[in-house]
Amino acid sequence: MRLVSLSSAGLEQLQHAAASPLARPSAAQLLPAARSAEGVARLEALLLRAARSAPRELASAAADLVQAGGKRVRPLLVLLAARAAAPGRRARGRVALALVAELVHSATLLHDDVIDDGLTRRGLPAPRVAYGNGVSVLAGDWLLAASLDLALRSGAPGAVSALVRTLRDLVEGEARQLGLRGSTHFTAGDALDICRLKTGALFAYCGEAGGLAARALPEVTAALREFGLRAGTAFQIADDLLDFEADAATMGKAVLADVAEGKPSLPLALALSREPPLRGEMEAILRELPLPDDQVRSRTRAFAVRLARSGALADARRIAAGERDAALAALQPLPRSPTRELLAQVARTLLSRSS
Repeated sequence: MRLVSLSSAGLEQLQHAAASPLARPSAAQLLPAARSAEGVARLEALLLRAARSAPRELASAAADLVQAGGKRVRPLLVLLAARAAAPGRRARGRVALALVAELVHSATLLHDDVIDDGLTRRGLPAPRVAYGNGVSVLAGDWLLAASLDLALRSGAPGAVSALVRTLRDLVEGEARQLGLRGSTHFTAGDALDICRLKTGALFAYCGEAGGLAARALPEVTAALREFGLRAGTAFQIADDLLDFEADAATMGKAVLADVAEGKPSLPLALALSREPPLRGEMEAILRELPLPDDQVRSRTRAFAVRLARSGALADARRIAAGERDAALAALQPLPRSPTRELLAQVARTLLSRSS
């Protein structure tokens, strides 16, 4: 596979996007600049090619998900981590490992939609709706197999074992989340562990993969892995906070939907700990679902107002900020370069989407 680099102009454009006040409210705003940077457009084409290489019964489902877009934060982190690990040196295999990161992410989305009975994905009907659960599961399996093949062919020492370890973490996180489906008896520790396993683990792989592709010193690769783990955890907490920052009625519905699907978010866990009566109230609402729309609106609005007054959202934001600060500290062993600073800007932007 021909290696493609991010040009200096592309890096400058990314850095400008990350530093711009207009970009900071949303991680997604990094990506218009990223897509125009040299190499990222090529990455999109390679992703689609990988999806279309699936057996014909599965290729349409896989390709539809890839073509629906996405922020592409994970492959971007692999490319930037490889450059930051060895400034000025060409990291062989970094494009293949960047593809791995996005293919694994896409596979988890295909599987998650089946587990959660999801109806939409990226604003379109979920592949499970268009093609059926069986095709969606098998298409996800195919993408995972393709990711393992790419990791092997990248030639980066340790890339396959890093990916296998990551896949184990992802499955463990999904299993732990599934075990809490419909329960209100989960702790902040449970929620934080799931954030780290389901999201942080793949971000950790992105940092580690960049270091492995660059053939960096072990301490540099370990630092990039820690950076990814912490940045990914902050990203997931920030993502969960978005559900709590809509109007009260929307927020209440989102929170209850997450609990019914077995998604114990950190803000909710903190709220239930701060205000134990909320737990009983939530259990009562869940027992009575589905309720008529007018009752749903009134009860979820009241629940959401009480939750917002608990102080849990500020607590969750402080925890996310701590994870971001740990991510920034993890970058210290890396050689100083504009790309190291760009990684720091990306970490800050991932959290700023909720503040």
